[in-house]
Amino acid sequence: MGRDDELLYLNGKIMPLAEGTVSVEDRGFQFGDGIYEVIKVMAGRLVYLDDHLERLRRSLGEIALSSAIEGHAFDEVLPDLVAQAGLETGYVYMQVTRGWAPRDYALAVGTDSTVLAYTRPMSYPDAAAILAGVELHAIDDPRWARCNIKSINLLGAVLAKEEARREGADEVVFLGPDQSVREGGSSNLFAVVGGTVRTHPLDRRILAGVTRHHALRLARSLGLPVDETAVDLAELVAAEEAFMTSTGVDVMPVVRIAGRPVGDGRPGPVTLRLADALRADVATHVGMPPPPPLRP
Repeated sequence: MGRDDELLYLNGKIMPLAEGTVSVEDRGFQFGDGIYEVIKVMAGRLVYLDDHLERLRRSLGEIALSSAIEGHAFDEVLPDLVAQAGLETGYVYMQVTRGWAPRDYALAVGTDSTVLAYTRPMSYPDAAAILAGVELHAIDDPRWARCNIKSINLLGAVLAKEEARREGADEVVFLGPDQSVREGGSSNLFAVVGGTVRTHPLDRRILAGVTRHHALRLARSLGLPVDETAVDLAELVAAEEAFMTSTGVDVMPVVRIAGRPVGDGRPGPVTLRLADALRADVATHVGMPPPPPLRP
């Protein structure tokens, strides 16, 4: 029996999440041939919805699947789905695949795409969790070379994040052959070096994170120097501060890497200033009062 606040939009119909089914020959299931998005819900409203839908369209264009969402007015469908579910805090997961076709590597012609979105309740890190920070585990990046596409092919990240968990870390950091810091398993990564906020530039090796975009926007509005140039692992470990961004954590301080402290092992002032700014921005976006500062 499903939860009342977990509703599914599947190919134009709304139903309890537990009742949704797709074909075993759906290309998303057999080939990972699809795109996804995860959108935060706060106070019953979707956070940065337009940015997520724009990225969805970009990713679909990269895999020649732009036509899949024609006729699906997600800017209306998703708020309605959240309202019908009565979801106050959580997320909406969206997925678009090339749909059912007899199994063949060649792209099928004339197939109907599978388009879905569902609601799920979830709590987000509170002030205590943010002030505690997280630890990273670094590995050489094993993933394909098109990480700018938000593909449902996530096995590389799954295995890497499991390795990080076994090592007692909270997140993985993917490294290029030159030891450059790319991104996390489900996050973008930043270092504060000489007072400058540095992060990997947008290219095929990282995802253009929605939260990344807004963190950089807010950093610039606060007058913080920003440099979209990658640091290497040694620079990250030696940085004054480090943090990661994602829909699930907003701005989260990184306080340790492989057991070694970053800075003094506590969230730094730049990180907390940005975390406060983003938390206030999200609150304003959904019509809530801003939360109190993380460190008064």
